[in-house]
Amino acid sequence: MPEHTPQRGTAFVETLLAMPIVLLLGLGALQWALLFHARTALEYALLEGARAGSVAQARPDAIEAGLARGLMPFWFGVDATRPWLVAVGASGVQLRQGLAAGWVAWRQLAPTVESFGDWGEPARDAAGYPVPGLVEIPNDSLQWSALRQPAGGVAGLRGDEPIGARSQQTLNDANLLKLELRYGVPMTVPLIGRMAVWVMRIVDGCAAPSARRLGAVDLGTPTPAAAPRAWACAMYLAPDASGTPVPRWPVRASATIRMQSPARRSAMTPVRTQSAVQGPSLPPPLATSAQSTSHLQSAPEAQSTPESPSNSGVPSTGAPASSDAASLVAGHPDEPSTPPPASSHPGAIAATPASDGSRLRSSSGWLSLGGERTFSVPGACLDAG
Repeated sequence: MPEHTPQRGTAFVETLLAMPIVLLLGLGALQWALLFHARTALEYALLEGARAGSVAQARPDAIEAGLARGLMPFWFGVDATRPWLVAVGASGVQLRQGLAAGWVAWRQLAPTVESFGDWGEPARDAAGYPVPGLVEIPNDSLQWSALRQPAGGVAGLRGDEPIGARSQQTLNDANLLKLELRYGVPMTVPLIGRMAVWVMRIVDGCAAPSARRLGAVDLGTPTPAAAPRAWACAMYLAPDASGTPVPRWPVRASATIRMQSPARRSAMTPVRTQSAVQGPSLPPPLATSAQSTSHLQSAPEAQSTPESPSNSGVPSTGAPASSDAASLVAGHPDEPSTPPPASSHPGAIAATPASDGSRLRSSSGWLSLGGERTFSVPGACLDAG
C-alpha cells in the first residue's frame, strides 16, 4: 500500500497570491486617507484667505497672506521650537514657490468686472478722500441697498432691490467674495501614487494613452474622458523646490464670504460670462448670521466650480429671467462700454453665472456662505490660550 505524503507549502502559495492584492488595497486606502486629509486642510486655508480678503478690500496680497497662514499647519505641523512668525514666513515662501511652479493656483470668482461696472464707486481712503484710479463696491448701509441704483441700468427687481443689468446681481450679491483654490497634493505612497497619477493624466488628456504592466499583471490602457480637465495637466507632475517632478493629485475647492470692507477692483477681478439667468437675491446682512456650507462640485474647466476627483451639482436657480432682463443683458442701451476681455486683466478669468454668486442659491433664495462642507478646525490652528 503506497505511503501517503502530506502536502506542504500550500499556505505559502496562498500568501503569494493574496499578498499583492492586500498590499495594493492597503496602500490605496492610505493614499486616499492622506488625500482627504489634505483636502480638509486646504478648505481651512482657503477660508483663512477669504477672511483675510474680506477685511482688506479683496486685495490679492491680503488673500495670499491669509492662505499662507492657513497652510502653515498643513505644511509645517506643530513645532514648539519654531516661532509662529517664522513659520508663517516660511509658509509664505513655500506658497510663492508653489504659485511659480504651478502646483498651487488661486483665483477670484466674485465680485466680477461687471459687478464693479454696476455698483462700483470711486474708492476713498480712511479720511474720506478719493483714491485716484481705484474703484470699490460700497459696503456700508446694505440694509438700505434698495436706495442705490446700478450704473449699468436695472434689469429688474428682486424684492425691493434693483438687479444690475451687467452683473445680474444686487448690491448684496456684489458684496460677496468667492475664491477658488487649486492645489496639487503630492501622492507620496509608493506604487499607488504614481499609478493613480499615470491613469489620471491619460484620463484628462494630459498624456497619450499607453499600456502598463505591474510585474506579470497587465494594467491595460486607460481611456481619455469625454470632458477632460485641462487645468489639471500642469499639476500632475509639477516640480518641487529642487526642480524634480512630483506626482500630484489636483484638488479644487472654493469658499464664499461676505465682504467686511469695500471690495476694490484688482488684477484678479474676473470678467463674467454674460447670461440672462438670474435667481433670488441674498437677504440683507442682518439676517445672515447663520453660515451654511458652500456647495462642492467637480466639473470640467467650463464650470468654474470647486473640484476634488469628480462629482458635480449646481444648486437650482430661482425664477428665470424675463425677456426684458435678457435684452438688457445682451446690450443695455445706456451701457457706456463693453467690459474688456479676461486676457486684458492679468490673473483674471471668465466667471460663469454659476460661479460668481448670481446663481449659487438654493430654492429658499439664500446664497451659500463659508466653505464647501463642515469640518473641524485643525488643532494646530487653535489659540493656545
